[in-house]
Amino acid sequence: MPRRRNGEIPLPDGWDVAHDFDGKVYFIDHNTRKTTWIDPRDRFTKPQTFADCIGNELPLGWEEAYDKHVGAYYINHVNQTTQLEDPRQEWRAIQEAMLRDYMQTAHDVLEDVVMKFTSYTKNKVLIKTDPTRMAF
Repeated sequence: MPRRRNGEIPLPDGWDVAHDFDGKVYFIDHNTRKTTWIDPRDRFTKPQTFADCIGNELPLGWEEAYDKHVGAYYINHVNQTTQLEDPRQEWRAIQEAMLRDYMQTAHDVLEDVVMKFTSYTKNKVLIKTDPTRMAF
């Protein structure tokens, strides 16, 4: 099911939309007398985390911007930080590292089980076939 766009959802009670001197949209919460760059409707329409994102989406609070001198950069409105590195690539790299670690651990455990099983079956076969080891 496609996600709804913000324009299809009205602003919450007590909220207004405004534009700064450069024409950038911001939101005014008259209830708390605060402003924010984050559209309050985003919590209903945007993924909450990188894990929830589909394709090249950015989660709630993140924005991709462009500067003619540095190119694309990313704004984290939640932490009030900016960065040049694409946070989606950082997140994917972390996930890949976690998966590699998990796979290595699983491989090591499986290898240990196979070695123990192989040792057990060799000893069992040796006991059955070596008459000198048989007790009467």
